[in-house]
Amino acid sequence: MANILDDPGVLQVVLEEYEKRKLPRMATIKESVDGGERLDVEELAFLRELYKEINSYESFVEGHAEFKELYVSFVRLYCSIMDAALDNEQRK
Repeated sequence: MANILDDPGVLQVVLEEYEKRKLPRMATIKESVDGGERLDVEELAFLRELYKEINSYESFVEGHAEFKELYVSFVRLYCSIMDAALDNEQRK
């Protein structure tokens, strides 16, 4: 089954979206949770949507090894954010 990311134009748009919008927002959230802050409703909504997206890209990455390192780095950053957020919730 073809993946939408197999279209070079779509792939380019998705990569640009992550580079220009999603990665910077993830970095801001990471800084916040590393500082002991709790996630707000908007951050949680963003992270939920991001989780769905990341999961939907897994099959594409399996067939395109050149994107595996990038994919893994996003998954690790996401997990790091969620781990810190959970720690913060448990402390409050």
